[in-house]
Amino acid sequence: MHLENKQRFDLHRRSHSFTAGDLVLYDWPKKGDHKLSPIFKGPFVIVRPVGAICYEIKSTTQQNKFIKVVHVQHLRPYFKRNTPTIEENSTEEETERY
Repeated sequence: MHLENKQRFDLHRRSHSFTAGDLVLYDWPKKGDHKLSPIFKGPFVIVRPVGAICYEIKSTTQQNKFIKVVHVQHLRPYFKRNTPTIEENSTEEETERY
């Protein structure tokens, strides 16, 4: 029975390993946040691994000096979007019309 439960649990888990300098999103604890708040916040930078399954992360902004050790289960890899912003699209459409 235990092995069946483990297999079912592992279906929804992905093993992530990060190196120093990687950008990640952090599953922020929800204390009084609204239900429409984002689940993951970030990006944060991996400073160093702490043990086998924990990582020390720090914020990427200068005004917020946030450093914390978190479990790998609360981290997701960050992928930067390459989509253009709305302002760039609206100016191109306006020039095509005239």
